[in-house]
Amino acid sequence: MLGAVGRWVWTWQRDAVGIASLPYAAAKGAVLERGRGAGLVARATASQIYFTAVEPLPILGAIAVLCGLSVIAISDALMRPNGLAPHVPVVVAQAIVREILPIVIALVLIGRSGTAIATELGYMRVNDEIDALDAAGVNIDYFLVLPRIVGVTISTLSLTIALSFVALFGGFSLGEALNLVSVGLRFDAIIDAVSLSTIAFATAKGVAFGLVISTVNCFHGLAVGRSFTEIPRANVRGTVACYLACLTLNATLSVVALAERAA
Repeated sequence: MLGAVGRWVWTWQRDAVGIASLPYAAAKGAVLERGRGAGLVARATASQIYFTAVEPLPILGAIAVLCGLSVIAISDALMRPNGLAPHVPVVVAQAIVREILPIVIALVLIGRSGTAIATELGYMRVNDEIDALDAAGVNIDYFLVLPRIVGVTISTLSLTIALSFVALFGGFSLGEALNLVSVGLRFDAIIDAVSLSTIAFATAKGVAFGLVISTVNCFHGLAVGRSFTEIPRANVRGTVACYLACLTLNATLSVVALAERAA
């Protein structure tokens, strides 16, 4: 038992170090290449952004509207009868923009873009494509890892910002149409309740989640050996690690936000 625990700790530490060093290696590769192949990297980044942020936009938009509707309707129904109507806009704004929407977007992207990255790099490793590129002198960290990290991070941040407004406006409009929002709750009051600190924390979560999703799955995809059976295992390891990391980051940033508000 002690040996199994020791091996698990050693593997966890090794993976953590490898994941943490991957963004540095990608940035270092960009510096060393000095703009060589910048067009290829830019096209790969744009392709990653399109796959991560543009293609799933209808589904993510519907999820955002449903999240907004749930938070607005429940907050208004529970708080208004207890004399807390003036605080409903603040609760709605912070719950949607800072707490619920960023982590929901991250969870969806983990299952979609994260697994796609791990699978793609895993197949490239099994088919000896990465070894061939490496033998040809191609900087793997620059040409393969950097576009995925930048693309997923930009996509997660952009989706967090854009879908926050979609959730507020769409959820409020749908709530009014379904007669789930009281007359006293106004949309402009909800918008006014979105403070700069709320936007800052939502932005921080979007950047952090994007870095985690891209880096973790790039690492596990590149760590695949010579067998095709290792690819689904890499997907599972990457997905579980992303879930744990994103939920931990979400809780940590939320606690920091509450501590700042209390201070």
